[in-house]
Amino acid sequence: MAKTGLIAGSIAAFCLLAAARADIENFYGNWENAENDLSGIAHVQISPAGGNHVSVRIYGNCHPTECNWGQVQAQGYASSPGSGEVTSLSASFNSGFARKQILFRESKQGELLIEVLTVFIDGSGRHDFDMTGRLKRTAWAGPIGQSWENNAGQNTGWGGGVHSGASQRPSETCTAFDPAAAQMIQTGASWKIAAGKATLVEAVGDERDAQRVLATIRHYRFDQKCHVGTAPGIYWKHGAEMAEGKMGGADCIAFNPATAHASHIGHRWKIVDGVQWIADFGDDKSQADSLLSLIRFYHLDAECFVNRPNPVMTYWLSH
Repeated sequence: MAKTGLIAGSIAAFCLLAAARADIENFYGNWENAENDLSGIAHVQISPAGGNHVSVRIYGNCHPTECNWGQVQAQGYASSPGSGEVTSLSASFNSGFARKQILFRESKQGELLIEVLTVFIDGSGRHDFDMTGRLKRTAWAGPIGQSWENNAGQNTGWGGGVHSGASQRPSETCTAFDPAAAQMIQTGASWKIAAGKATLVEAVGDERDAQRVLATIRHYRFDQKCHVGTAPGIYWKHGAEMAEGKMGGADCIAFNPATAHASHIGHRWKIVDGVQWIADFGDDKSQADSLLSLIRFYHLDAECFVNRPNPVMTYWLSH
Protein backbone atom coordinates (compact mmCIF):
# COMPACT_ATOMS: atom_id res chain seq x y z
CA MET A 1 0.00 0.00 0.00
CA ALA A 2 1.26 3.55 -0.77
CA LYS A 3 2.37 5.71 2.12
CA THR A 4 -0.58 8.07 1.60
CA GLY A 5 -2.88 5.06 1.89
CA LEU A 6 -1.21 4.05 5.15
CA ILE A 7 -1.68 7.55 6.52
CA ALA A 8 -5.35 7.65 5.49
CA GLY A 9 -5.87 4.23 7.03
CA SER A 10 -4.23 5.31 10.25
CA ILE A 11 -6.49 8.38 10.43
CA ALA A 12 -9.60 6.26 10.00
CA ALA A 13 -8.44 3.76 12.61
CA PHE A 14 -7.48 6.57 14.98
CA CYS A 15 -10.97 8.09 14.74
CA LEU A 16 -12.76 4.75 15.17
CA LEU A 17 -10.72 3.93 18.27
CA ALA A 18 -11.33 7.30 19.95
CA ALA A 19 -13.03 6.32 23.19
CA ALA A 20 -13.71 9.68 24.74
CA ARG A 21 -16.36 11.98 23.29
CA ALA A 22 -15.28 15.60 23.22
CA ASP A 23 -16.61 18.83 21.79
CA ILE A 24 -14.30 20.59 19.35
CA GLU A 25 -13.91 23.52 21.77
CA ASN A 26 -12.01 21.23 24.14
CA PHE A 27 -9.14 21.28 21.63
CA TYR A 28 -8.91 25.09 21.55
CA GLY A 29 -6.00 26.71 23.33
CA ASN A 30 -2.25 26.64 23.69
CA TRP A 31 -0.36 23.41 24.29
CA GLU A 32 3.24 22.40 24.91
CA ASN A 33 4.97 19.10 24.43
CA ALA A 34 5.04 17.29 27.74
CA GLU A 35 7.91 15.04 26.69
CA ASN A 36 11.31 15.27 25.01
CA ASP A 37 10.30 13.06 22.09
CA LEU A 38 11.14 12.66 18.40
CA SER A 39 8.11 14.56 17.09
CA GLY A 40 10.03 17.83 16.89
CA ILE A 41 6.99 19.64 18.34
CA ALA A 42 7.55 22.26 21.04
CA HIS A 43 4.30 24.28 21.14
CA VAL A 44 0.91 23.98 19.46
CA GLN A 45 -1.84 26.57 19.14
CA ILE A 46 -5.35 25.44 18.16
CA SER A 47 -8.02 28.06 17.37
CA PRO A 48 -11.49 28.09 15.73
CA ALA A 49 -11.79 28.02 11.93
CA GLY A 50 -15.52 27.35 11.52
CA GLY A 51 -17.61 24.20 11.78
CA ASN A 52 -15.60 21.05 12.37
CA HIS A 53 -12.39 22.79 11.33
CA VAL A 54 -9.70 24.42 13.42
CA SER A 55 -6.48 26.27 12.73
CA VAL A 56 -3.33 24.60 14.02
CA ARG A 57 0.00 26.41 14.34
CA ILE A 58 3.09 24.49 15.45
CA TYR A 59 6.46 25.68 16.69
CA GLY A 60 9.21 23.12 16.31
CA ASN A 61 11.97 22.23 18.75
CA CYS A 62 14.76 23.82 16.69
CA HIS A 63 18.05 25.23 17.97
CA PRO A 64 18.90 27.76 19.27
CA THR A 65 15.32 29.07 18.98
CA GLU A 66 12.00 27.44 18.15
CA CYS A 67 11.03 27.44 14.47
CA ASN A 68 7.62 28.30 13.07
CA TRP A 69 6.15 25.39 11.08
CA GLY A 70 3.29 27.65 9.99
CA GLN A 71 -0.47 27.44 10.36
CA VAL A 72 -2.76 24.95 8.61
CA GLN A 73 -6.43 24.09 8.74
CA ALA A 74 -7.14 20.81 10.50
CA GLN A 75 -10.11 18.51 10.04
CA GLY A 76 -12.27 17.39 12.94
CA TYR A 77 -13.64 13.84 13.11
CA ALA A 78 -16.60 12.47 15.04
CA SER A 79 -16.92 8.97 16.49
CA SER A 80 -19.72 8.11 14.02
CA PRO A 81 -21.50 9.63 10.99
CA GLY A 82 -24.47 10.59 13.14
CA SER A 83 -22.49 12.24 15.93
CA GLY A 84 -21.93 16.00 16.13
CA GLU A 85 -19.21 15.78 18.77
CA VAL A 86 -15.61 15.94 17.57
CA THR A 87 -13.30 13.33 19.10
CA SER A 88 -10.13 13.83 17.06
CA LEU A 89 -8.30 16.22 14.75
CA SER A 90 -5.93 15.69 11.83
CA ALA A 91 -3.41 18.24 10.50
CA SER A 92 -0.73 17.97 7.79
CA PHE A 93 2.60 19.85 7.69
CA ASN A 94 5.34 19.86 5.05
CA SER A 95 8.78 20.93 6.32
CA GLY A 96 10.49 20.52 2.95
CA PHE A 97 12.41 17.43 3.99
CA ALA A 98 9.47 15.55 5.51
CA ARG A 99 5.69 15.42 5.56
CA LYS A 100 4.03 15.03 8.94
CA GLN A 101 0.46 13.94 9.54
CA ILE A 102 -0.49 14.77 13.14
CA LEU A 103 -3.49 13.27 14.90
CA PHE A 104 -4.87 14.81 18.09
CA ARG A 105 -7.20 13.19 20.64
CA GLU A 106 -8.27 14.44 24.08
CA SER A 107 -7.28 12.33 27.08
CA LYS A 108 -9.24 11.84 30.29
CA GLN A 109 -6.53 13.83 32.10
CA GLY A 110 -7.24 16.97 30.04
CA GLU A 111 -4.15 16.56 27.88
CA LEU A 112 -3.99 15.94 24.13
CA LEU A 113 -2.69 12.61 22.90
CA ILE A 114 -0.88 12.93 19.59
CA GLU A 115 0.24 10.50 16.90
CA VAL A 116 2.80 11.82 14.42
CA LEU A 117 3.30 9.99 11.10
CA THR A 118 6.53 11.20 9.44
CA VAL A 119 7.33 10.54 5.78
CA PHE A 120 10.79 11.67 4.62
CA ILE A 121 10.85 13.22 1.13
CA ASP A 122 14.48 14.39 0.99
CA GLY A 123 15.98 11.18 -0.40
CA SER A 124 18.08 10.71 2.72
CA GLY A 125 17.21 7.03 3.07
CA ARG A 126 15.90 7.53 6.61
CA HIS A 127 13.00 5.30 7.57
CA ASP A 128 9.52 6.78 7.81
CA PHE A 129 8.25 6.44 11.36
CA ASP A 130 5.16 6.63 13.56
CA MET A 131 5.32 7.91 17.13
CA THR A 132 2.95 8.96 19.91
CA GLY A 133 3.18 11.64 22.58
CA ARG A 134 1.12 14.03 24.68
CA LEU A 135 0.57 17.78 24.98
CA LYS A 136 -0.37 19.70 28.12
CA ARG A 137 -2.05 23.09 28.37
CA THR A 138 0.08 26.19 28.79
CA ALA A 139 -0.58 29.91 29.31
CA TRP A 140 2.25 30.72 26.89
CA ALA A 141 0.12 32.01 23.99
CA GLY A 142 1.24 31.98 20.37
CA PRO A 143 0.67 34.54 17.63
CA ILE A 144 -1.86 34.17 14.84
CA GLY A 145 0.21 36.16 12.33
CA GLN A 146 3.88 36.37 11.48
CA SER A 147 4.42 39.72 13.25
CA TRP A 148 5.61 38.82 16.73
CA GLU A 149 8.51 39.33 19.09
CA ASN A 150 10.31 36.88 21.39
CA ASN A 151 13.50 38.50 22.58
CA ALA A 152 16.19 36.27 24.06
CA GLY A 153 16.33 36.43 27.84
CA GLN A 154 12.83 37.83 28.30
CA ASN A 155 10.42 35.88 30.48
CA THR A 156 7.70 36.36 27.89
CA GLY A 157 6.38 34.06 25.24
CA TRP A 158 4.54 34.58 21.98
CA GLY A 159 2.44 37.70 22.26
CA GLY A 160 3.63 38.43 25.80
CA GLY A 161 2.40 35.34 27.63
CA VAL A 162 4.34 34.00 30.59
CA HIS A 163 6.49 30.90 30.14
CA SER A 164 4.87 29.06 33.03
CA GLY A 165 1.35 27.71 33.00
CA ALA A 166 0.35 29.98 35.91
CA SER A 167 -1.47 33.26 35.30
CA GLN A 168 0.00 36.06 37.39
CA ARG A 169 -2.30 38.37 39.37
CA PRO A 170 -2.65 41.67 37.49
CA SER A 171 -1.90 45.02 39.14
CA GLU A 172 -5.40 46.41 39.77
CA THR A 173 -6.56 49.75 41.15
CA CYS A 174 -10.20 49.81 42.29
CA THR A 175 -12.57 52.30 43.89
CA ALA A 176 -15.46 50.86 45.93
CA PHE A 177 -18.99 52.26 45.89
CA ASP A 178 -22.45 51.28 47.13
CA PRO A 179 -24.49 49.90 44.20
CA ALA A 180 -27.70 50.39 46.17
CA ALA A 181 -27.01 54.14 46.10
CA ALA A 182 -26.42 54.26 42.32
CA GLN A 183 -28.82 56.61 40.53
CA MET A 184 -29.29 58.63 37.35
CA ILE A 185 -28.73 62.38 37.60
CA GLN A 186 -29.53 64.78 34.78
CA THR A 187 -26.90 67.44 34.13
CA GLY A 188 -28.08 69.82 31.43
CA ALA A 189 -28.65 67.88 28.20
CA SER A 190 -26.86 64.74 29.43
CA TRP A 191 -26.97 62.25 32.27
CA LYS A 192 -24.52 60.78 34.73
CA ILE A 193 -24.61 57.75 37.02
CA ALA A 194 -23.49 58.45 40.57
CA ALA A 195 -23.40 56.67 43.93
CA GLY A 196 -23.21 59.18 46.75
CA LYS A 197 -20.35 61.55 45.95
CA ALA A 198 -18.74 59.09 43.49
CA THR A 199 -19.42 59.64 39.78
CA LEU A 200 -19.49 56.22 38.11
CA VAL A 201 -20.32 57.15 34.50
CA GLU A 202 -20.60 60.70 33.22
CA ALA A 203 -21.75 62.56 30.12
CA VAL A 204 -24.28 59.99 28.91
CA GLY A 205 -26.14 61.82 26.15
CA ASP A 206 -29.15 59.52 25.89
CA GLU A 207 -31.52 58.82 28.78
CA ARG A 208 -32.07 55.25 27.54
CA ASP A 209 -28.32 54.61 27.61
CA ALA A 210 -28.17 55.96 31.16
CA GLN A 211 -31.01 53.62 32.13
CA ARG A 212 -29.13 50.72 30.56
CA VAL A 213 -25.94 51.57 32.47
CA LEU A 214 -27.85 51.71 35.75
CA ALA A 215 -29.61 48.43 34.97
CA THR A 216 -26.25 46.78 34.24
CA ILE A 217 -24.72 47.95 37.53
CA ARG A 218 -27.74 46.67 39.44
CA HIS A 219 -27.98 43.38 37.52
CA TYR A 220 -24.38 42.39 38.23
CA ARG A 221 -24.28 44.16 41.62
CA PHE A 222 -21.10 45.94 40.60
CA ASP A 223 -19.51 47.64 43.62
CA GLN A 224 -16.00 48.38 42.32
CA LYS A 225 -14.79 50.54 39.42
CA CYS A 226 -11.28 49.48 38.38
CA HIS A 227 -8.42 49.81 35.93
CA VAL A 228 -5.43 47.53 35.46
CA GLY A 229 -1.76 48.53 35.23
CA THR A 230 -1.27 51.50 32.93
CA ALA A 231 -4.32 50.67 30.78
CA PRO A 232 -6.81 53.57 30.82
CA GLY A 233 -9.93 51.47 30.25
CA ILE A 234 -12.41 51.10 33.11
CA TYR A 235 -13.86 47.74 34.11
CA TRP A 236 -16.25 46.64 36.84
CA LYS A 237 -16.23 44.00 39.58
CA HIS A 238 -18.47 42.66 42.34
CA GLY A 239 -16.19 42.19 45.32
CA ALA A 240 -13.22 40.14 44.13
CA GLU A 241 -15.10 38.64 41.18
CA MET A 242 -15.86 39.53 37.58
CA ALA A 243 -19.41 39.30 36.28
CA GLU A 244 -20.72 35.98 35.01
CA GLY A 245 -23.55 35.28 32.58
CA LYS A 246 -24.83 37.53 29.82
CA MET A 247 -27.81 39.67 30.83
CA GLY A 248 -30.73 39.93 28.44
CA GLY A 249 -30.15 42.26 25.50
CA ALA A 250 -26.44 42.76 26.25
CA ASP A 251 -24.13 43.60 23.33
CA CYS A 252 -21.07 41.38 23.80
CA ILE A 253 -18.07 40.09 21.84
CA ALA A 254 -17.17 36.54 22.83
CA PHE A 255 -13.60 35.26 22.61
CA ASN A 256 -11.45 32.43 23.91
CA PRO A 257 -9.15 33.52 26.79
CA ALA A 258 -6.86 30.58 26.04
CA THR A 259 -6.04 31.86 22.55
CA ALA A 260 -6.35 35.62 23.09
CA HIS A 261 -2.92 37.27 22.90
CA ALA A 262 -1.08 40.53 22.31
CA SER A 263 0.06 40.96 18.72
CA HIS A 264 2.01 43.74 16.98
CA ILE A 265 -0.07 44.45 13.87
CA GLY A 266 0.59 47.43 11.61
CA HIS A 267 2.85 49.02 14.26
CA ARG A 268 0.03 48.85 16.82
CA TRP A 269 -0.31 46.57 19.84
CA LYS A 270 -3.65 44.79 19.89
CA ILE A 271 -5.31 42.04 21.91
CA VAL A 272 -6.61 39.59 19.34
CA ASP A 273 -8.20 36.17 19.14
CA GLY A 274 -8.05 34.64 15.70
CA VAL A 275 -9.11 37.26 13.15
CA GLN A 276 -11.00 39.23 15.81
CA TRP A 277 -9.34 42.10 17.65
CA ILE A 278 -10.50 42.86 21.18
CA ALA A 279 -8.57 46.02 22.10
CA ASP A 280 -6.12 48.43 20.45
CA PHE A 281 -3.38 50.17 22.48
CA GLY A 282 -1.39 51.87 19.72
CA ASP A 283 2.34 51.75 20.42
CA ASP A 284 1.94 51.02 24.16
CA LYS A 285 2.79 47.36 24.69
CA SER A 286 2.62 47.68 28.49
CA GLN A 287 -1.11 48.49 28.30
CA ALA A 288 -1.72 45.48 26.07
CA ASP A 289 0.20 43.26 28.50
CA SER A 290 -1.83 44.62 31.43
CA LEU A 291 -5.15 43.80 29.79
CA LEU A 292 -3.88 40.38 28.71
CA SER A 293 -2.92 39.57 32.31
CA LEU A 294 -6.45 40.53 33.38
CA ILE A 295 -8.03 38.30 30.72
CA ARG A 296 -5.93 35.30 31.69
CA PHE A 297 -6.16 35.70 35.46
CA TYR A 298 -9.96 36.00 35.53
CA HIS A 299 -10.58 33.75 32.49
CA LEU A 300 -12.52 36.54 30.78
CA ASP A 301 -14.38 35.34 27.70
CA ALA A 302 -16.60 38.26 26.64
CA GLU A 303 -16.35 42.05 26.33
CA CYS A 304 -19.70 43.84 26.62
CA PHE A 305 -20.81 47.36 25.76
CA VAL A 306 -23.59 49.86 26.32
CA ASN A 307 -24.12 51.80 23.06
CA ARG A 308 -21.44 50.86 20.52
CA PRO A 309 -19.49 52.07 18.55
CA ASN A 310 -18.79 54.76 21.17
CA PRO A 311 -19.73 52.87 24.33
CA VAL A 312 -20.63 54.78 27.47
CA MET A 313 -19.85 51.65 29.51
CA THR A 314 -17.63 48.61 28.89
CA TYR A 315 -17.58 45.55 31.13
CA TRP A 316 -16.18 42.00 30.99
CA LEU A 317 -17.65 38.59 31.64
CA SER A 318 -15.88 35.55 33.05
CA HIS A 319 -16.76 31.88 32.70
